Amino acid sequence: MPFFDENPLTKLAFQAADAEQLLDLRGVTNDAAMQRVETLLTETVAAATVLIRFDAAAQDGRETLFQPLGRRLLQARRDGVLARCLPAADGAGYFIAFADAGGQKDN
Repeated sequence: MPFFDENPLTKLAFQAADAEQLLDLRGVTNDAAMQRVETLLTETVAAATVLIRFDAAAQDGRETLFQPLGRRLLQARRDGVLARCLPAADGAGYFIAFADAGGQKDN
């Protein structure tokens, strides 16, 4: 049987069921949602991976959490808090993985 090296792209793939915890921000105001995310990023979390869900874009043209939340999560990744930060396929969520204790990031 042939030996296949691990595909590095598997680090980029995820399913919603892969998350150990769900942070559901649907129906929450943007300010309250950002506060909850800030709490998630600054306090100790038992889960290594979290799926953050928020309301999908509507036809009313109002801003969703996609951009402001994405900016904050990207900054947390730069700071070494997160190892991965990937948008959900439907555009209404992010899948995040916390960095290990050593602050190592996936490359």
